Amino acid sequence: MRFSLPLFLTAALAGPGAAQTCESPVGPIETCLVGAWIGSSTIPEAMEAMMRAMPDNVRASFNDLGRPVAMIIYEDGFFETFPMGANGNATFEDEDGEITRVEMNAQTITSAGYITAMGGMLDICHLPGGAGGLTGEMTVTTSDGSATVPVAPPPGPQSFNPVITYTCSGNSMQQMVALPAPLGTITYDMARVPLSAFPEEMRDRVEDLPTE
Repeated sequence: MRFSLPLFLTAALAGPGAAQTCESPVGPIETCLVGAWIGSSTIPEAMEAMMRAMPDNVRASFNDLGRPVAMIIYEDGFFETFPMGANGNATFEDEDGEITRVEMNAQTITSAGYITAMGGMLDICHLPGGAGGLTGEMTVTTSDGSATVPVAPPPGPQSFNPVITYTCSGNSMQQMVALPAPLGTITYDMARVPLSAFPEEMRDRVEDLPTE
């Protein structure tokens, strides 16, 4: 394989702005964004388009990837996201007819931090230990056999900080996260729901975040 599937998935799923860390509110937030949100993203379409653009003959399905999306944003800008599925599979055929199959079974890790959002621009910073990531495993099968490895974000500090724009009106919010090619912009379409839609035990997870 000529690329790192976990690396691309981490960029798409683990949450933007991983380079920034904060422990308190950092700026103003538009009132419309405050609340509990559930929705979906265009991550599956972006992943499949990326695969089709590769030089190898690639067949891929990521229909279960990144759906649903769930988060709570509080009045002071504090936010927390909740685990979402990151399952997918792809089949690669190279110029020699060799087949490589990849199956991934994973989910995102809770992330938390603070949002600054005004005038259509959104910035995110994370609590120490709250930048999220992926957990699970990936199985790669070739003619030589199969190997299963854990899915993990790339080691070392991450410096990428994407541009995030948003629109919000009434009970609808959309976030657009500009990721590098070949993924491109990921869109999150969110609908407001009652806070009771999130069980108390889920909302308590943010208190158990690891420290750096």
